[in-house]
Amino acid sequence: MKKNNSSPITDYPTLNGIPVSIRNDYLFKKIFGSEDSKSAVAHLIHLTTGIRKEDVSDLTISDPHLTSRNVRDKRGIVDIHIKLKDGKRVNIEMQNHWHPFYPERVIYYWSHMYQETSRAGEGYNRLSKCIGIHLLNEVFRLSDKLQSTYKIREEDGSILSDVLELHFFDLTRLPEETKELLQSEISELERWLLFIRTDSQEVRNVLSEGDELMSECNDKVKSVYYTPSEREIYIREHIAEMDHYSIMQEKYESGKKEGREEGKEEGREEGREEGREEKTIEMAKAMLQDGMDKELIQKYTGMDWEQLENL
Repeated sequence: MKKNNSSPITDYPTLNGIPVSIRNDYLFKKIFGSEDSKSAVAHLIHLTTGIRKEDVSDLTISDPHLTSRNVRDKRGIVDIHIKLKDGKRVNIEMQNHWHPFYPERVIYYWSHMYQETSRAGEGYNRLSKCIGIHLLNEVFRLSDKLQSTYKIREEDGSILSDVLELHFFDLTRLPEETKELLQSEISELERWLLFIRTDSQEVRNVLSEGDELMSECNDKVKSVYYTPSEREIYIREHIAEMDHYSIMQEKYESGKKEGREEGKEEGREEGREEGREEKTIEMAKAMLQDGMDKELIQKYTGMDWEQLENL
């Protein structure tokens, strides 16, 4: 779908200058990870993975109790873990910032989820398929598509096993939010992804018109505006995420600076070494011109026979 740069949307107020978005850790878990979120998370899984609605109708959300303490784990990300009735596991993650080893981290966490499906005394055939749904609010640098799906395949495209399935959604690839766009025909998946991405309450209102499930989710978002306790949690989580991101950026920039300094020092050392080698060669040439024996030249310069023969 092409971006439309027409009329912008008039927006609602922010919270102390902080925009309200479902991408916030607290709101994301409130909408998709709480006990009364099963319909919403089931629909999101259906839209993003293509799993049939009837196969996600009876699911279990791990740790569905929403508190300010369990919104964010120690890794600085928010995950929602779901078990489907057929045993499949699904992990939904909202990731606002890209970092260099993000794909490796995703695979690492997937491996833990897969390992957790095993039980003592059971064979490998009892291991369950594990699916990752990863929503990114920065450019997914391995693809220029809105949705990228990865599985374990042979070079000819044949599937080795379907136990691994990773879906990445680059929210930056969605069109710009304009009145014209919201009045046009867009897919249901795009509507939900826009609903998650946007900072605009007005956009959420328009997107949810005529959609009962999205309207219920939108009502949960609106409560942040006028419920003091929720507003406090939302702002605290926003600040915590910004602090975490700032720390990560500082470490990254510090690492780059150290790398540059090490590179400069290595360059200086290489230059000094090259200078010493050139001086040794010039000295050996002078010794040869004076008729000195090659064995003595080798002894005093440390050069090998091949080097001396090539002078």
